Amino acid sequence: MAVTASAAALALLLAQASPDAPPARAGAATSSGAPAGADPSAAGTAGRAAAAEPSAAGTADAAPTRERAATQDGELRRARDEVAALRAEVETVRRDLAEVQAQWSAEAARAAALEQRLAEVEQARAAEAQARSAAAQDAQAATQQRAQETAAANAGMRAAQDALARGEMGNVDAALADQAAALERARALARQQGSPQEALRADAAGRWIAAARQALARGDLAQARAALAQAQAQGAGAGALSSEQAGTGSGQAAPAPGAGY
Repeated sequence: MAVTASAAALALLLAQASPDAPPARAGAATSSGAPAGADPSAAGTAGRAAAAEPSAAGTADAAPTRERAATQDGELRRARDEVAALRAEVETVRRDLAEVQAQWSAEAARAAALEQRLAEVEQARAAEAQARSAAAQDAQAATQQRAQETAAANAGMRAAQDALARGEMGNVDAALADQAAALERARALARQQGSPQEALRADAAGRWIAAARQALARGDLAQARAALAQAQAQGAGAGALSSEQAGTGSGQAAPAPGAGY
């Protein structure tokens, strides 16, 4: 043990006595943390490298941030594009809807006009049909009237002829005046309703009645009866035509009140 300590002391002395020998590498670090005998420039380089390491780390950390920002920008642009596309589609739909509404309004107005026109046409047709029906009724009534007038005149002339045959002349002239008036009414109706033959016969019968009255005024009974016979013949022809149009099927009709004696 003593020998070992002596040997160590001797070695230390030899080392201190030799100035050219490099310092012993004890491996201890200086107070600054740098190894003993280290190169100052190397130390500066190492310091700069150590200082540069945080910047590199910051750059490495910034790269993902830029990528995320770029990704977010891209997503924002896509969202904006989608919104713009949706707005354009909405505007298109609104425009189409406005066109459809305008077309529907036009069609509705056209349908309303057609319905109004149809109602007017139907109303006009109904009025026309009613007018035709009324005209037909009036025509039928007029035909019936002229048939009755002619039949009454014929009945009155027969009664007058019978009275003349018996030599009775008291009321014959007044009765013949009534029969002439009835035949004139029948003649006017026949002309209005397009029955010229009946109108001619009624007119002829009226003229013969006038001749018979003139003969009675002269006291010529025979001439009066002859003229009255001609009036009866023409009246019978007119009565046949009026009865045929009236649908009675006979030239005779019930005499009007006051037609006889």
